[in-house]
Formats: sequence, C-alpha cells, structure tokens
Amino acid sequence: MGRGATYFGVFLVAMATLMLEILIIRIISVIAWYHLAFFVISLAMLGLTAGAILVFLWPKLFPPERAAARLAQSSLWFALSIPLSLMIALRIPMNPVTDAGSFLSLLLAGSAWALPFIAGGVTITLALTQAGLPAGKVYGVDLCGAAAGCASVIVVLRFMDAPSGAIFAGAVAALAAVFFARAAGSRLHWAGLAVAGLTLLTLANAAAGPPPLRPTLIKGKHEDAGNLAYARWNTYSRVTMTRPRTVTPFFWSVSPRIPEASLRPVNMSMILIDSLAGTALAIGPRPVAENHYLGWDMPAFAQFLRPTGPAAVIGVGGGRDILEALRAGHKPVIGLEINDLIVGLHDSEFSDLARHEDVEIVADEARSYLNRETRRFDLITMSLVDTWAASAVGAYSLSENGLYTVEGWKTFLSRLTPTGIFTVSRWYVPAAPVETARMMALAMQSLWSTGADHPQDHMVLIYNPNTSGRVLATLLVSPAPLSEADLRLVDEMTARLGYQILVAPGRRPENTLLRELTSQPTPAAMMTWAGSQSMDLYPPTDNRPFFFNTLKPGDWLRSDLAASGRDDPSVLGNLQATQTLIYATLVALILTLVTIVLPLLLRRRSLPSLGGTDIAAAALYFAAIGLGFMFVQMGLLSRLNVLLGHPTLALVVVLGSIIFFTGMGSLLSTRVALNHGHVRVLYPLIPAALILAGSYFMLPLMAWGATGGLAVRATLSILLIAPVGLGLGLCFPLGLRLVNRLEASHAGGEGGMGPWLWGINGAFGVCAGGLALATSMVWGIQTTMIVGSLCYTLLPLCTYRLIRSAQ
Repeated sequence: MGRGATYFGVFLVAMATLMLEILIIRIISVIAWYHLAFFVISLAMLGLTAGAILVFLWPKLFPPERAAARLAQSSLWFALSIPLSLMIALRIPMNPVTDAGSFLSLLLAGSAWALPFIAGGVTITLALTQAGLPAGKVYGVDLCGAAAGCASVIVVLRFMDAPSGAIFAGAVAALAAVFFARAAGSRLHWAGLAVAGLTLLTLANAAAGPPPLRPTLIKGKHEDAGNLAYARWNTYSRVTMTRPRTVTPFFWSVSPRIPEASLRPVNMSMILIDSLAGTALAIGPRPVAENHYLGWDMPAFAQFLRPTGPAAVIGVGGGRDILEALRAGHKPVIGLEINDLIVGLHDSEFSDLARHEDVEIVADEARSYLNRETRRFDLITMSLVDTWAASAVGAYSLSENGLYTVEGWKTFLSRLTPTGIFTVSRWYVPAAPVETARMMALAMQSLWSTGADHPQDHMVLIYNPNTSGRVLATLLVSPAPLSEADLRLVDEMTARLGYQILVAPGRRPENTLLRELTSQPTPAAMMTWAGSQSMDLYPPTDNRPFFFNTLKPGDWLRSDLAASGRDDPSVLGNLQATQTLIYATLVALILTLVTIVLPLLLRRRSLPSLGGTDIAAAALYFAAIGLGFMFVQMGLLSRLNVLLGHPTLALVVVLGSIIFFTGMGSLLSTRVALNHGHVRVLYPLIPAALILAGSYFMLPLMAWGATGGLAVRATLSILLIAPVGLGLGLCFPLGLRLVNRLEASHAGGEGGMGPWLWGINGAFGVCAGGLALATSMVWGIQTTMIVGSLCYTLLPLCTYRLIRSAQ
C-alpha cells in the first residue's frame, strides 16, 4: 500500500468530516431550535462510533490485506451518502418534543444526518487499526486534516450556502477515495466520477436562486423563498432579509402617547438571523430627521438624558439605535456588530448607514473592541442583543454570552465618560421579573466591582405597562450616581411617554423581588440572597456566563415549571433546553453502554484470550481520554472565545489550534519509547499537569492580553493552547500501542480490540459534550477544565494493568 497516498486520503476524510460536522450544526441551527439541534447533532456524531463498531463486529469484511480497497470503498460511500442525507433530513420537520410523533421525527432526522458519519467512522477506523500504519502518525494526520476542515468552512461559506458546502465536503471525501484507490493499486474510476459529479452538484446548487437543496422547513414552518431579497450564510448564522414593503414602523415597545404623524408608513424589511431572531431595517437613504418615530420606542429612552457626545451601539441590527443616536445629536456614533453579513447590508443598496459621515460600523465583538478602545462615550446602548444568534425563547440558555457578565459590564462602564450612561433593554415579565432581576444583580455587582459604594444610586429601571404581549424594561446605569437633574428628567419623560419607573435612587420598588434585591447592602449579602431564591439570580461571570439560563440545577427536570411559561415564556424555553440537554446526554450514555457491552458480547470468543480486568482497563482508558479531551476542548473554547471575541476567528484559532496541536502531539508520540517502566505508566500525567497549569495561568494571561491587538490576542491564544494540545495528543496512540502489545502477548483470536476501543473513545466524546456543558452551567468553566484533567489522572491505573498483563 502506498503510505503517502493513504496518509493524504486520511487527511482529506478527516477534513471532510469536520467540514460536514460544522456545516450540519449550522444547518440545524437554522431549521430547529438550539436545544433540538444539540440532540440531533449528538445522534449524528454517534454515527462515527457506529462505523468503528461495524469494523469490530465484522472483521472478516475488513481484513488487513483488503484494508486499502475497503478504505477507498468506505470513503466513496461517505461522499455519496452526503447529498442523500441532506435530501432526507431537510424534509423532516423538527419540532419541540411534545408526543411520540415529534420524538420519532427527531430520531429520524438524527439518523439521516448520521448516515455519512457511519461511513466516515469506518474509514478512519480502518486507517487506524487495519492499514498496518503507525497509529500515532495516522491519528496525527487525522487531526491535522480536521484542523484544516475548520479553516475550510470559513472559506466555503464565503462563496456558498451551507447545504452546498456540505455537498462540497462530499467531493473532498470522494477525492480521498481516489488516493486510497491509488494506494491499493486500483484506478477506481467511480471515485473520479464522484469527485466531478459532486463538484458540479455543488456549483449548480450554489448558483441557483434559490438553491434546490436548501432548508425549507424552518422551525416547523415552510419558508417562502420568494419573499426573500437577501440570504447569506457565515460560520455562525444565516442572515435573510424580506423584500421591502411600505408598512407601519416597527417598534419593540412603543409609547402609548405616540402622535399619529410618527406612525406614517415607511419602507422597511425584516432582517432575520437563523430565520427567527429578527429586527427591522429602514430601506434606502432618507434624512435622519425623518426617523422621529424611533424616539417613541422604549430602548431610545436614554437619549433624553444624554443626547450629545460620542455614542456606541452594541449590536447594530437594522440600525435603529444608530439612527436614533444621530437624530438625537450624537457625534460620532460607533456601531459594533459581530455579524459581518449585517455590516455588509448597511453598505449596500438596502442601507447607506455605514457611509454616513458621523457613523463608523465595525465588524467586531463589542466587548473585545471596547477592551482595546481608548475613546470615552457619553452613551453606550445595548438593546435586546445577544452574541449568539439563537432562534427562539430559551434557546440561549445553553449558550455562554460574554456580553452579560460582570467582567463584560465592567468593560462597558470603563468606556463611559464619568457621567455617561450604559443602557440595556430586555424583556420584562411583571408577574415574575426573573430575567430583569438577574440583569439588576449583574449591574449591582459590576458597579461594586468598579468601586461604587451604593450601586442603587447609579441606576434607573423603567418599563412600558401599556404594551400588548411581552413587555420591555430598560435599564440605565452610570459610573457616577445619577444627579438630581437626571432624576427630574426621568420623571418628566416617563410621564410624557406613558412609562413607569420600577427602580430609581431613593425610591422603594413596588415589585417584591426587585425591592428585596435592591435593598442588599453588600456583594456578600446579595450573593446570600440570590442563593435563597427559587431561580438562579446570581450575577453571571466569565467563569459561569449563562445569563439566559435562570433555572437552578434542581429544577431542570421539574415538569410543574412548564405552567410558568404562561407568564414567562423564557422559563418554558429554559426548561425545554435543559431537559433536552439531559435527555440527549442520557440517550448518548445509553447508546454508549450498548456500544461497549453488546459488541463485546458478540465478539468475545473471537478476541485474544484476555481477562475481563484487562478488557475493562483498556475500555476505561479510552473512555477516560474521550471524556477528558472533550471537557478540556469545551473549557478552552469557552475561555478563549471571550479573549478573541469574534466567533469566526475563534473557530479557526481555538478549535483549529486544539485539533492541530493534538495532532502534533500524536505525531510526537511515535518518538516516545515505551520500554521504561515509569514512562509507560505515568505518561498520562503529562496532559493532566499541562491542563491544570494552563487553567491556572489562563485568566491572568487573558486579562493581560485583552487590550492587545488582534495579532497579540490570537498569538496568546495559540500559545495557551499549544502545550495543552501537545499533551492531549500523546494518550490515544500510546494507549493503542499498549493494547497492541497486550494482544500480541496472548494467543488466539481473530482481529483485535482496536476498532472497539476507537468506538468507545468517540462515544464517550459525544457524551462529554452534554456533561461538560452541564458542568460549566452548574459549577463554571474552571471546574470543567479540572474535571478534564482528572480524567487523565485515572489513566496510570489502566496503563499499570495493561503493562503488567502483557509481561
């Protein structure tokens, strides 16, 4: 077999697998809610494990002497199954699980998405265990290919939609089949035809308008492609815009005192992120003064208190807050928008806002940008903004959000002038203002952290009681205590606009929850009070940045809380999201146990004559590194996302670097001699120590580098990841070498445990996704990193047993 061609084939298959995984995540985030996407993705990724188990169960179909031919066939199967998987899965409705039918639909969708991964799992397993190549090199090449797949997705989505990109991943897998066929000495014309056919299908689908293979069932409803004037994808969202129409102006929470003149129809479109999270865009150039209707929308209230001076808007969206800042008299106005597709819309035929002489729109994450910015602002506005474009009530609950943490708000407050105002608008539920209370707790803790003695003197909270449907509350926070003139103006303007004051200096709030919160005299007292509440009202921090999840862990399975959804839909959304996390993890654990037990029972007699303790030690070893790797990866992603800010950059730098350096560690493992007793037993402590050291030094180094430029932050991220990744890469290939030695020392058997152990590793990696997320939500990201390290400290027990039994 040609080794070079085989290695290159492995590289391409791994690249195609990671591309497909990221693109499917992107597609499912559009067609389903976040918590449903988590469930379906877990099922799909278990397909990789299923491929490994197929190789283990039927060794006669995959003998070493036919490995080259089987590699070509399985990678071709991988390539051709992708468009079939798309055609099936995109037509299955994915709705919240309310009965057996909706649960069956989710299972069918997950099974359809899993089809290509089964074939990919067969390919990688064959290369690792049956191709006669050094496992360390194969695993290293596999991971380097996966890292290349991360970067490739960004390029692919610049030129085409996600379904077309998934078909292109199939073309990459078909190219791998060409190299495998070459290594086997076969021409395999079908592989070349598949490359050409899938490439043409990619181009045809991407060029069509709208593409024939595209999401049509969006959140359970059919999307009218004919009503879209714009539709583009990037690595973290799909942005669409409806065709312009002349309609009554859009408001988040309009004043009941608005004059008829401000309700004249305007030419507007709706921008939708992942098909549901939307905002309105006023189409075309129009004089700023004509946008007077915006002053009657509640998020604009702070403009009455600070109408001039430099202003910053976090989350540009349709440009409403920028237009109102300009109309009020602010110069300049800096718009901070994380989504470059939305930034592009404001420099197009739809909007010329980016070309206004007093406006600067920056495609960057707001917190990262303001950490580096030296200018001070009189007003910073953040209206209903979320860094993750989740698509339904409660969908945010599983997503960390760096805009709503104490560290984030300290950054925003530090960029204000001494009397400047930071204003935030969020949904308010009068009967149960849980999210509002948590926002207030966040503001109080942030002010205490900046040295304020009495945070209550720095804040005003108002709401509009006259809004039908969900009510909005607007918070105004200043680094300095609000002046008497400010408070008189608040009284005057709320009376004029028909709003009401919920919280203000020197006034006793009528709402019991807000009254108890604002009466807390110290941070310690507030923390004690928050711990006594039925919902999670602790102020979020970078270590536990889940602002939108207000359920305590003990409430995650409480069915009686669903009734609260009538008053607060976010409670129902939180409940659905967290329960789906639990159920998905349980399903993954059950399938993992089946993966471990059933194949072993079916093959037990044909394996080498190993004792039960030996098999348990090998299984525990590969289960532990599957868990440990994912815990560490999720911890690093959550930590360094805050430092880098931009999701696209984080995808390349963080995820790509983790995978790449793990691959380098795997390649280096071939140089580690397993002849010395202490090395053979104790090498797993190397990654454990590196993880703990990295976790300890990460926060102070991130604080040091946060104000640096992009190059500094990216370099620092890579330097923090590199030693941890190199350590993580050692364990899989060295463990496989120990198992191979053990099997060689025992007579008999047909085939080895390699495919089974690879399947265990992958299955526990899938389980770890849900477990690590739950750990971060309950105990924080730091704990997640420590748990990952502890997984590796278990390994010396396994290595000791494997070495002793092989002697």
